[in-house]
Amino acid sequence: MNDDQKRPIVRDTTGLSPGYRFRWWSKYVGYTFFGPADVQPHLNPIEKLKHERAVRVLRAHESEGTPAPQDVIDAAREL
Repeated sequence: MNDDQKRPIVRDTTGLSPGYRFRWWSKYVGYTFFGPADVQPHLNPIEKLKHERAVRVLRAHESEGTPAPQDVIDAAREL
């Protein structure tokens, strides 16, 4: 993934509790409206949220022994 390319939001909810998803979307909306303006992807809090979510889903797939979708693997790569 290029440094200037934004990550997709992982739609797979494997291993994500309803409470986590609610808090995640609350933070996402908050950062969208009240977060910093344009920043580099490795400093962008929205990109960090997307990355953390993807890593969490990837770990859940690994613990369940199921293959993770390619978009999850791509989004879980380092910032």
